[in-house]
Amino acid sequence: MYDKIMIATDGSENARLAVRHAAELARLTGSSEALIVHVCTSCSVDLDPDESNLEAAKEIVREAADVMKEAGLSTTGHVETAYPPESVGNAIIDIAGSEKADLVVLGSRGLSEFKGMLLGSVSSKVVQKTDCPVLVIKGEGQG
Repeated sequence: MYDKIMIATDGSENARLAVRHAAELARLTGSSEALIVHVCTSCSVDLDPDESNLEAAKEIVREAADVMKEAGLSTTGHVETAYPPESVGNAIIDIAGSEKADLVVLGSRGLSEFKGMLLGSVSSKVVQKTDCPVLVIKGEGQG
């Protein structure tokens, strides 16, 4: 059913929870492949030549990939750069389409300053515009 699961992560606690849920869902449904995606808005060499942002982004992907590998999935990771920050949702949508994801999993809210929203702007956009099913994981205490 969900042979290829794409997990979008920003390294937030909600995203980590989404990764754990994706791993369990993959185990239950017999999924074989996971694609871990982190869209970085501060990784462009033009904006910040400091490699630490890119290395931090790669570490976020590595952590999520390790969880999915432990669940027995063939796992690949992808760091995408996007600017301005409002384009993160579009990048996730584009990658889900080009990679032919069967399911996208992401947290309901990430690292933005809009803590009062049930669905963040990225997850809301992905739900509305992605062609495949989307699973949005709410963090603890989010209603």
